[in-house]
Amino acid sequence: MMKIRIGLILLVGMLAGATIVFAVEPPTVVTMQNKQGEVFFHHEEHLVAVNDCIDCHHMGLMPPACRDCHGLDREVPRLKHAFHRQCRNCHIKNGGPTECDSCHDVGKKTKSAK
Repeated sequence: MMKIRIGLILLVGMLAGATIVFAVEPPTVVTMQNKQGEVFFHHEEHLVAVNDCIDCHHMGLMPPACRDCHGLDREVPRLKHAFHRQCRNCHIKNGGPTECDSCHDVGKKTKSAK
């Protein structure tokens, strides 16, 4: 009987957690500061092109910041390389733009961005 109660409590907890995750409204556009020009990522447009959020958010929807691993851990590619590999390869595979200025707004370069 106790095992059933614990199982039910765990199930309710997981369902509540999933509800919270799916209730979060994703941003329409994400702006990333960059030395080569700000990158305006049109999140809403990409949502229709991917199969699952995990295609891009490999650590899940509520992970630590990308910079918490990329660029700190030698075993993990630097953030720039991770984005270029993931985004550009997806664009090549799916016929998206691959020129630098298709993502980077070179008129909005920042000196302090890493």
